[in-house]
Amino acid sequence: MPTSGFIPSPEPIPLPAPVWLLQGLLLVTFLVHLVPMNLTLGGLVFLSLGELSGRIDETMRRWVIGYLPITTAFTITTGVAPLLFLQVTYGQFFFPAAILIAWAWLAVIIALLLGYYGIYAYAWARERLGRWRVWVIVGSTLLLLYIAFAFNNVITLMVTPFRWWMLWQETPPDRHFNLNWWEPTLLPRFAHFVLAAVAFFGLTMALYGVIPVARRDGDGAATFHRTGVRWFIVPTLLNYFVGPLFLLLHDSSVWQKFLGGDGVSTASLALGVGLSVVGVIAAALSLRMHPLPMMLTAFGAMSGTIVTMASVRFLLRQHLLALHAPAVRLSDLPVQPQWGIIALFVVVFATGLAVTAWMVRQLQRAFSARG
Repeated sequence: MPTSGFIPSPEPIPLPAPVWLLQGLLLVTFLVHLVPMNLTLGGLVFLSLGELSGRIDETMRRWVIGYLPITTAFTITTGVAPLLFLQVTYGQFFFPAAILIAWAWLAVIIALLLGYYGIYAYAWARERLGRWRVWVIVGSTLLLLYIAFAFNNVITLMVTPFRWWMLWQETPPDRHFNLNWWEPTLLPRFAHFVLAAVAFFGLTMALYGVIPVARRDGDGAATFHRTGVRWFIVPTLLNYFVGPLFLLLHDSSVWQKFLGGDGVSTASLALGVGLSVVGVIAAALSLRMHPLPMMLTAFGAMSGTIVTMASVRFLLRQHLLALHAPAVRLSDLPVQPQWGIIALFVVVFATGLAVTAWMVRQLQRAFSARG
């Protein structure tokens, strides 16, 4: 179905930097956002399942709630920059998708506020909450999962503009709460995203269990290590099934590019999968030999996986837009570089990373002294 008539014209204001630079900044800032986001979402899933089952180690609970309010704040603040770069670069696709899901998109703000309050209530007043603490943390988890699901709806809808008119006709204009259920890749994409977050959380927990500071706790550190390895390996193995399903549910002309049809796409996917296999093997071996070197190897390999898989996401978006909106070429967008503003952003961004690293170091020292 032709879609050129559904796609609005780009903003008349020229882009403040070349498209390739904006896309690069989008990728870098998104990678920074992934770290606290994965720790937050993975930690929430861990706490919720532990509370529901009634089998959660108190030391692990204290460890998670010790960082959770902090990583939640970082998740929100680090998410601003990639969202802005996404809107600037892909605005003619992003804004129609957000408008179409309407109230489902606006509900993200309410979900974020309530979920954030719930995390603080659980962390600081869980004893006073009594039996309600289970539902407070489960509620916060579901609310943040909803936010991730809403974002997945917008992202999948922005690269399938041929669905826009159908969605608009399906719902009365005054009751738009559209979700992109017609998209076959929606649920696998969401599952792939959540499993990766849980796996990164597990990897971080396992690494914490083998570092010298934690090893002073003896059996407690060993429990962190074993539990973390399990929480890392199981979701990663599940993603070996969900990931291919997510890819193969796309049009054949798209997934074939990642299976030999395009050199860069194929190499990126192969490198990401290969590094993840190295990470799983190293984590499993850490239970039997050289825990710290093996876990550092696993963490390094999975860090490489995160970078390459974020690149795969970018390439997938480009292939989908080329398929469904071939008449729109981002390289044709007018550009009027504002190098002063770009330089200022880079300086502030680098300074922010340095300050964050210092804050994390101070926090680590405080926890070590308290422990």
